[in-house]
Amino acid sequence: MDTGTARVLGARVSPPHAMKPLTRRVLAAAHGVNWLSRIACGSVMAALTVVVLLQVLYRYVLELPLVWSDEAARHLLVWLSLMGGGIAVAEGLNPRIEMIDGVRSPRVRQYVEIFVGVLVLAFLAVFIVVTFDVVKTYNGYRSLALGIPQSVPRLALPVGGCLMAVNVLAKLLARLSRRDDEESLS
Repeated sequence: MDTGTARVLGARVSPPHAMKPLTRRVLAAAHGVNWLSRIACGSVMAALTVVVLLQVLYRYVLELPLVWSDEAARHLLVWLSLMGGGIAVAEGLNPRIEMIDGVRSPRVRQYVEIFVGVLVLAFLAVFIVVTFDVVKTYNGYRSLALGIPQSVPRLALPVGGCLMAVNVLAKLLARLSRRDDEESLS
């Protein structure tokens, strides 16, 4: 890596002082959101572990199965999966077809990555809007075992979509910043 660039969210970018203010703000916001997401995921994972251990202990050792533990574990797993999706996007762990990357020239690859980033952002925008409607629809219903509104587990959908969108936007802006740097050098 040359001394004039840094790696942010898996992409090579200009140093912060050379970036546009919007790009700097979005990258800083993505970094903060990812830090909070990691803490939330760790907390949800700890809670999920405790719930499953209690479930096993009460069912097989004490032979007094807990009514609420299965539902709680399911809801926690949904939240963990969707919040973890945002972190996976930040770390570049989302699925992609890498075989095509070797066939294209670097310039074409950049344009395809930008195009794909815009498409993913568009999909996530629609996903977030639609899932917020789902959350509103289920707000009046209560879960049987926990008695919480059914909108609570479904809220993980738009929250996860927002976490992914923040990271896709940050990667897209970082990619555009790198592209601008490379074009200014040539």
